[in-house]
Amino acid sequence: MSALPVLALAQVGDTDGDAQRTESLGEIGSGGSGAATNDRLGSQSLDPLMVQGEAINSADAPTTGYSADATRAATKTDTPLIQTPQAIDVVPREQVEDQGARTINNALRYTPGVFTGLAGSSSRQTTIALRGFPGGDVNNTFLDGLRLANDPGAYSNIQIDPFFLERIDVIKGALSALYGRAQPGGLVNYVTKKPLAEQQGLARVYGGSFGTYGAGLDLTGPLPNPEIGNYRVTVSGETSDTQYDVVERERFTIMPQVDFNLADDTSLLLQAYVQRDPEGGFHGSVPYDISVNGDRFGRTVDDEWVDAARNYETFDRDINMFSFQLDHEVNDNVTLTSKGRYAEVETSLEQVYQNGFLADVPQATLDFREDNTPGIPAGYYDQFSPNALDRFYSRAEEDLTSISFDNYAEFGFDTGEIEHRMVAGFGYEERENSVRYASGYLASPLESFDPDYGGDPILDDDSLAPANDRKTRQVGFYLQDQMEWNRFHLVLGGRQDYLKREYTTGSTGERLERSDDAFTGRAALLYQSRVGLSPYVSYSEGFNPSAYTPFNGEIASPVESHQYEAGLKYQPPGVDAMFTLAVYDLTQENVQQRFQVEPARFDSVGDVESQGIELSARADITDRINVIASYSHSNVEYADNFPDLGVIEGNTFTRTPDDLASAWAKYDLTPAIDVGAGVRYVGESYADSANTLTVPDYTLADAMVSVKLGEFAPSMDGATLRLNANNVFDKEYVEACFSQTNCYYGYAREVIATLDYQF
Repeated sequence: MSALPVLALAQVGDTDGDAQRTESLGEIGSGGSGAATNDRLGSQSLDPLMVQGEAINSADAPTTGYSADATRAATKTDTPLIQTPQAIDVVPREQVEDQGARTINNALRYTPGVFTGLAGSSSRQTTIALRGFPGGDVNNTFLDGLRLANDPGAYSNIQIDPFFLERIDVIKGALSALYGRAQPGGLVNYVTKKPLAEQQGLARVYGGSFGTYGAGLDLTGPLPNPEIGNYRVTVSGETSDTQYDVVERERFTIMPQVDFNLADDTSLLLQAYVQRDPEGGFHGSVPYDISVNGDRFGRTVDDEWVDAARNYETFDRDINMFSFQLDHEVNDNVTLTSKGRYAEVETSLEQVYQNGFLADVPQATLDFREDNTPGIPAGYYDQFSPNALDRFYSRAEEDLTSISFDNYAEFGFDTGEIEHRMVAGFGYEERENSVRYASGYLASPLESFDPDYGGDPILDDDSLAPANDRKTRQVGFYLQDQMEWNRFHLVLGGRQDYLKREYTTGSTGERLERSDDAFTGRAALLYQSRVGLSPYVSYSEGFNPSAYTPFNGEIASPVESHQYEAGLKYQPPGVDAMFTLAVYDLTQENVQQRFQVEPARFDSVGDVESQGIELSARADITDRINVIASYSHSNVEYADNFPDLGVIEGNTFTRTPDDLASAWAKYDLTPAIDVGAGVRYVGESYADSANTLTVPDYTLADAMVSVKLGEFAPSMDGATLRLNANNVFDKEYVEACFSQTNCYYGYAREVIATLDYQF
């Protein structure tokens, strides 16, 4: 694997004792009040961030309550949310802890314009749709500003445990002008916990529904010589039987970090993230006719049903990531940043999966199987009922490696009365995945209402094919200028990218490659009034090679996109709150849509348009009351006709709810007891491109109660017991359908008790 030389660029650094972070783990572990006095970058930015005359926390700093002040992901500079001309939602650690979210999907479920139910309660992948467009989990998930190396069309993907995160930033709209290839609905940036200067720790144990048990440990403080820097070690493990029959989930993760003070103006952060997933849980589906609609057979299956085989449902994934960030302050007006990451993901799996009802398979096909498959005798299929499911077997071994760098300089200067904050930089990314498949082999049918998960269901040869190699390289150069004049904030930026994709078929040696280049830009204007109102308008462009698997003998050209957005932000003076309104018009050109799950098959569906509105409210009303609420409506439509694919102009994507709404409130009932409750609504969606099959809407409720045990027994000072209940009323619902054959049940009721001890 080739690698571009790394420039030692970085951001900032007062590294004396007063500038180091001294946040208490009381806020880190299980929510609470009190902000950090500083963080690694907070006191080191070009100028202190100000909102209505008051300094705010850095965009990477721990937040207080449910409201955040700033973000770095939208501009690569610490910029107050009230001054950023773009729709942004920040999910702080306290919200994640209060809601008991143990996956990214669950952590984002109260975020407007974000739908994470694309695969229901599957726990193998993070699935994110942004502003109606699925695939936001592929090129649009970042860890500390660097893209995670996920491979679309393959099983290799990186999941991050929220226990290791400080916050999650969701930036809406096309951001290719800063990050290169990206799905235009937005991006999600995970901000990890960082080393602190004060010695402290958190120990956690939890358990509950479906035989779920877990533990975590978070330790941080100065190195033996405090002048050298700080360390942090975070560890977690979990095992669960899951809500599904015959399927388990296990995960073990460790993230050690050291933050070195190389000089008064230079610091170096080294981080490793090592994760083992010996059991990945479930990722199967259920047909529409026995889940959403029971008319065909007069009944449906429940949300514990699977299409799997007990001895052939495995998912084993190893994730290793090693990162650095080097920060250097040249002077008061110039800072340099260099960050990089090496990642590797090894995945092996085998699965038996359904592909529709046996009764729908042409008799000629069944006769051919019986005549030509040694494991299938004549008349074999006659023994099964009309509701039996046709099943297949697949397995895979994948070895993904990636390397990425982002290097930029930040300049502060004035031209007359205009203040500038300029970022100039370049990035390099390379990802390679070696994939070996055994796909589409015949397995024994499964009776829908009397399933037998045992035995050996494999009826066909299951040898792995020679490895297919998939490689992507991207080099990009970007420039952005944030200008401020008389309370107006103007952002202008552009990026030139060069992208090369290669695909080698192992069985034939055939090699396909495609090179593309793209220039993308954005322009946005915001006015920050004296009364806390900030109206804005923006235009942004994007490109994204959404389909990496060749079809029709070639690699598809990238999807191009553009978006118009207008909005209004309101931050009441003297109140820790933010209210936002955004409307947008987004168009994608040359879209490739996945029409077959396995093996992956993509086809071009022309242009797709998305218009929508998003409303968001976050407020720490008092020291005792925290509230969040959101609503979003999107209208995602095909702009072209492809009758052979069932694509009709004006129709909507599958798995795209028109409406999303949510509300959550936490109340500190007494100094010892906190209570919280929330409600989530997901509107109707479609199960087919023809829009003839509807997935009903659903409403779910969540609840929480937390008790500080030290208030009752001084000897237990630092201990907190929290009880979370998700889907309180145990509603059974289908979250989404990929097609009439593939629907996904949502999470059943889950009750988890967590005991934290801070020391």
